[in-house]
Amino acid sequence: MKRVVRFRTPLAGKTTFHDIIRGDVTFENSTVDDFVIIKSDGFPTYHLASIVDDYEMGITHVLRAEEWLSSTPRHLLMYKAMGYKPPEFAHLPMLLGTDRSKLSKRHGSVSIMDYKEQGYLPEAMMNFLSLLGWSLDGKTELMTVKEIIKNFTLGRVNSTGAIFNVEKLDWMNGVYIRDLKVDDFSQRVIPFLERDLPSDVKRPLSLEYVKQIAPLVQERVKKLNEIAELTDFFFTENLEYDPNILVAKKTSRETTGIMLETALKELGELPDFTEEALENILRPMAEKLEVKTGQLFGTLRSATTGREAAPPLFQTMAVLGKERCIKRINEALVVLDKAKDKTVKE
Repeated sequence: MKRVVRFRTPLAGKTTFHDIIRGDVTFENSTVDDFVIIKSDGFPTYHLASIVDDYEMGITHVLRAEEWLSSTPRHLLMYKAMGYKPPEFAHLPMLLGTDRSKLSKRHGSVSIMDYKEQGYLPEAMMNFLSLLGWSLDGKTELMTVKEIIKNFTLGRVNSTGAIFNVEKLDWMNGVYIRDLKVDDFSQRVIPFLERDLPSDVKRPLSLEYVKQIAPLVQERVKKLNEIAELTDFFFTENLEYDPNILVAKKTSRETTGIMLETALKELGELPDFTEEALENILRPMAEKLEVKTGQLFGTLRSATTGREAAPPLFQTMAVLGKERCIKRINEALVVLDKAKDKTVKE
């Protein structure tokens, strides 16, 4: 029968050490079992291997999760038995879900790669994680990596569990996204766009084109994986129209058709399809048609993007370009003409 080698733990006495975060911690030796240090296959256990490895590498500080606190008396007894000077220990607080139970998959993603794939920025993630159990002054929320490195001390790490609040992470990531320069933001979103846009969208995407689109949604994005859903109509050739969203509130199908036909005529005669030029003809057009600007703009937004909510209308149309806007308005008119309901939309 193969045997194991155990460490003979003293039956009496106490093992005391100073934890940088938790202060003095004492264990009764009688509560520590004679633990295995060499397994039956002849290989050392983690406890023995880590002690020898840390000593040989000159490790001075061991920072680890509080789950390892109960293993510390074992390690200290081995350090003493081998005549090694033990390092300093700091047991970091456990990460908890919002229900104050240990963070697990049921609370959401637990792998850092999952957060990367969702579009959390590395600098935002670093900022957020640094504040789990530590703070600079109890009120500062946003810090650069350099500021964190400069100010971090173990003395300000809490001993109680830290709440992993995804809502706060989303807020912080949104702040970092809004602070990005347009060029930087555009380059970061391209991988997410190429991953998430419909398969019929031609790839690789043009960086210059993405630079025109990115500023229109940058204020609305909390995670980079939201970008494709917000901007897909800029990249797809054909839209699917719902006649119900083409008809603005408190207008009829006939009035909507008149608005689109009038816009079609005036846009076709517009030499410069710029944001300013579009505003200069579309605002007076609402007054001329005796409709509210919101009704006209809402109808044009739905016709050019296929949705009720989209980035600012004039900027959106300018990026889409004259040819595509006219094509889409014509397509919207066809859909509208096929609709049977002529009632006023409430």
